[in-house]
Amino acid sequence: MTDHDFETDSAQLVRVGRLTKPHGIKGEVKVQPDFGPAEDFLNYREILLVSPESELRRDFKVERCRFQGDLVILQLAGIGDRTAADDLRGTEVWVDRDLLPELAAGKYYWHDLIGLRVETEKGRKLGRVETLLATGGHDVLVVLDDGREYLIPLADEFLRNVDLAAGLLTVADVPGLFEIND
Repeated sequence: MTDHDFETDSAQLVRVGRLTKPHGIKGEVKVQPDFGPAEDFLNYREILLVSPESELRRDFKVERCRFQGDLVILQLAGIGDRTAADDLRGTEVWVDRDLLPELAAGKYYWHDLIGLRVETEKGRKLGRVETLLATGGHDVLVVLDDGREYLIPLADEFLRNVDLAAGLLTVADVPGLFEIND
């Protein structure tokens, strides 16, 4: 465990991945990143593991980081064998927001978009961003409102404005895109 107090910084924490399973017999773990290139994990020297099913919240120093395709393989301090690594299976990986790489103008982290109100250019209220889906071509916003679901490609031709301060995402009025769910 580290001396970083993740509890006091909870507003600053961002989920960056999920631990899928152990790797090998020496305690390494495989992580599926939530977004961005796997190489971003080189910036994370301390992580917090949180179990969605239990009360587990435990912080670790990252001793080693390497890659296997799009997956990240981490060696965590205090995890020295496969059994200890397996006990962490399914935990979420959280880091301090300040460790995230700066994005280019017009690019956003998924966690910044979730919860935003979504309206069309003409002012039609569609709901709020519930989640995003990763697809081969581009990501897709999942917008929910009163039982209706809208799937909006997260592409320049659909996005008109993202105002994080106002909590509003404005999308283009594309004929037929929204009427299918009415």
